[in-house]
Amino acid sequence: MSQWIVRFLFLMIAFGAGVLMFLLKYHVIEKEEELQKLHAQIRRDSREIYMLQIEWASANDPMRLRDFVRSQTKFQNIRSSQLVEADSLPIKPAPVPMNPPKFESEGDEL
Repeated sequence: MSQWIVRFLFLMIAFGAGVLMFLLKYHVIEKEEELQKLHAQIRRDSREIYMLQIEWASANDPMRLRDFVRSQTKFQNIRSSQLVEADSLPIKPAPVPMNPPKFESEGDEL
């Protein structure tokens, strides 16, 4: 009788190990598919980042920006005759406010 119980236990252990291996196999397959999807997403994101870097470099080209500013504004380059020393500029006094603000004393209540 004891041999029958030992054989049954070994059979149950083998069956349980088989079921666990089956479940583990499909879990690994699921995780591999998830990993492949993540790798594909990383490749797509890398391509998009690369294209955005190219667009950014093109948008920040100094020559293109200069031409854009010239077409949108009437600014011209500074001439050397327009430069002066800071000491030669007249000093203007600060404006005096018409109605100075009134401060209430600390003891007054509202």
